[in-house]
Amino acid sequence: MTDKSIKELAQSVGRPVEKLLEQVKNAGLPQRVADDVLTIEQQNTLVDHLKKTHGQNERSAGKITLKQKTTGTAKVASTSGKAKTINVEVRKKRTFTKPDPQQIAVEAKAKAEQDAKAKAQVQQKAKAEQDAKVNAESKANATLEAMRAAQKKDKVTAEGPKAAAVVVRKRGGGMVKPNTKPSKNAEQKKALQAQEAQLRATEEATRRKAAEEAQQRTLEQMRQMASKYSNDDGAAKIRVVDDSPLAAGLVGQAYEESFKKEDREIKRGGGGKDNRKKGGRHNQEEQNFSKNNHHKRGLKTSQGNKHGFEKPVKKQVYDVEIGETIIVADLAQKMAIKVREVIKILMKMGELVNQNQAIDRDTASLVVEEMGHNPVLVSDNAAEDNLIEQAEQKRGELTTRPPVVTIMGHVDHGKTSLLDRIRRAKVASGEAGGITQHIGAYHVETEKGIITFLDTPGHAAFTSMRSRGAKATDIVVLVVAADDGVMPQTAEAIDHARAAGTPIIVAMNKMDKESADPDRVLNELTAKEIVPEQWGGDVAVAKVSAHTGEGIDNLLDQILLQAEVMELQASAEGAAQGVVIEARVDKGRGAVTSILVQNGTLSVGDLILAGSSYGRVRAMSDENGNRIKSAGPSIPVEILGLPEAPMAGDEVLVVNDEKKAREVAGARSDRERQKRLDRASAMRLENLMSSMGKKDVPTVNIVLKTDVRGSLEALQVALYELATDEVKVRVIGSGVGAITESDVTLAESSDAVLLGFNVRADTTARQKADEDEIDIRYYSVIYQLIDDVKDAMSGKLPPEHRETILGVAQVREVFHSSKFGAAAGCMVMEGTIHRNKPIRILRDDVVIFQGELESLRRYKEVVEDVRAGMECGLAVKGYKDIKALDKIEVYDVQIIKRSL
Repeated sequence: MTDKSIKELAQSVGRPVEKLLEQVKNAGLPQRVADDVLTIEQQNTLVDHLKKTHGQNERSAGKITLKQKTTGTAKVASTSGKAKTINVEVRKKRTFTKPDPQQIAVEAKAKAEQDAKAKAQVQQKAKAEQDAKVNAESKANATLEAMRAAQKKDKVTAEGPKAAAVVVRKRGGGMVKPNTKPSKNAEQKKALQAQEAQLRATEEATRRKAAEEAQQRTLEQMRQMASKYSNDDGAAKIRVVDDSPLAAGLVGQAYEESFKKEDREIKRGGGGKDNRKKGGRHNQEEQNFSKNNHHKRGLKTSQGNKHGFEKPVKKQVYDVEIGETIIVADLAQKMAIKVREVIKILMKMGELVNQNQAIDRDTASLVVEEMGHNPVLVSDNAAEDNLIEQAEQKRGELTTRPPVVTIMGHVDHGKTSLLDRIRRAKVASGEAGGITQHIGAYHVETEKGIITFLDTPGHAAFTSMRSRGAKATDIVVLVVAADDGVMPQTAEAIDHARAAGTPIIVAMNKMDKESADPDRVLNELTAKEIVPEQWGGDVAVAKVSAHTGEGIDNLLDQILLQAEVMELQASAEGAAQGVVIEARVDKGRGAVTSILVQNGTLSVGDLILAGSSYGRVRAMSDENGNRIKSAGPSIPVEILGLPEAPMAGDEVLVVNDEKKAREVAGARSDRERQKRLDRASAMRLENLMSSMGKKDVPTVNIVLKTDVRGSLEALQVALYELATDEVKVRVIGSGVGAITESDVTLAESSDAVLLGFNVRADTTARQKADEDEIDIRYYSVIYQLIDDVKDAMSGKLPPEHRETILGVAQVREVFHSSKFGAAAGCMVMEGTIHRNKPIRILRDDVVIFQGELESLRRYKEVVEDVRAGMECGLAVKGYKDIKALDKIEVYDVQIIKRSL
């Protein structure tokens, strides 16, 4: 390395001069132009600086990283069924570390010292065990010999008199009676038997102890060998986890297999010097382990009964939880038996089911008792209750929370305008005709404190939505126009508030108008049992004007005072719990759900369960559309992340276990499906019974799409209420979101009317509707939609036929004509007789014929009509039995179109 200018150095290393000048400056060197020269020391300083900059230090200096990239092709199946060739690129990265010689030497020395120390300890322990064993065996042998000698001596002593008696018998040649009198010989014999039994027990204990010691030594050798071969690449890494003879035998067998495998590899490898040494070492160790293994196998055989598996003596009895219904396969799984056994029992009971069908609680209880288990009846909501209990157990300290206030009242009484005055925004300007079409939630920070307002629609069709609003709120503000008084929806809101048990505060709006009459409003409220405080009641009344802002502060004071009296509290800790205010499907974002948090804190990323839907919160925003990360109690938010729009009013709960959330959501979905099936079955049965003996009732089929769930429910209720005995309404398809091609296809196949409320059809749906000539009606105000459906229903009604008697003539004389047959001479008594109108012939005021006239003459002239008081001649078409004094009644039928 020589001195170089910055320009030359940049050319040699292939770097831009400007980049190298910047690096020289960062290294603290004085050179600033390309022609400045860098000395060798300065170049080394620059290299050290660059190493530090790029993270290279002494620890990483010995590392080498190699990268490898290979390319190839692969064939995969495409959607058309043909094979498709794609390029495949495989990248590999390996890092090698250069070993440190000094560290290797230190580790080798430490390992050698540790091995030597361990070897010395093992030898010392083995020597001590051997000495103890030799001493024990010597003592046992000495004791055994002593006991045998004593036994032999006692035996000789006991047999002496008996032998003498036998000799006497032989010498005398006669019989000598032996001595049968009890003596000390019997006692000595019993003592010898006891000593023999004790000797055998001692011998057995000695052998058992020796066997256990040998077993422990063999296991210790196995552990040493396992640790010795744990770093070898070719040997199996075996760890002794059990000290039983069976485990020892298995370990020995594994080592035998490992040694045999290595020997085969050595023989295939050519038998070099190192391999021969390794093979010899392994052969010697194989012999040692084979010897130990044979010893262990013997122990295993002798103690096989002790370590074998035994059949349980008692039958396992389970507590089987049973809900309202249970699947046959799940019932069998809970009892730990096969499904076919359960099906057999059910067939004996007369139930023919398969493993995927559900049975009721009583039948399942009988099956469980038949199998000898204990049935435990649980509620279908047990899983939900457990989730709620777990959430409640983790709640922290309760703190004061903001009140949730619902604005209720009649249409055009100024509910939304009053709320706009409070929160300084113009929401009603975005509503069609100034009518709130769905529930809105607003979090307002006033000078008096934080208040959450729920704005509900005032139209009669949104009864269910207002009912949900009353259940989710703490305080109801009843808006009544001072110039209009109590209206039907006002009384309905009072009923909802009472049913929910929430206190009511009356806001008497439009006090700035000259026609305002507050006394009349108070009288009407008192008639509805809403007694104001100034009249001795318990209902606060605030006189306000949304136009001028009069009385707004008084109303807020009343709300906060009522909230303070109620002592509203919630915990901001733990899993969030709340209620779905509204839900809709937004194109591009999916299901958008408005939630009012009631307990805990809802954060982005939480797994929530809402009705029969569950998912993670992907994004969250406030009522103004601003993105937020979390929301506490009494705060309304909009979230994204649920797979489908839940029903308004569904309970929301944050859970930690996705499996439990899936289980609860599935159970709720099954219950809703069963309810729909039950309602459909009941309706079919009811329709069948009511239509027996009657003609088919005309039906108006409707496919309805709305922007939010609440509007969909309200419109369905309103449409079903239009049905009469003569014409029905059936919503065959409904949903939230834009009108799609499938909606158009459904409307075409069922001859239905396609209606969209605050939604539009996409491009594909419009093209499909044009091709099939399907009329799509769009609405933004509910009045227009209901009126058009009424007109469609009126078109299905049969028209009304109204008869009007035009004239009556009496037959005075009957003439017979060759051309007309019987001709009647008549006198017109009432009205006018017309030739082209239908007639009736009455005899004694009883109708005997209905038809029409064939001719009408006045003298010989054919006329069109004859007025009262004049004579005429007429002939009846198709009827010849006319007689004198019969009456001919001429009438007219008017077809009147009916409407609902």
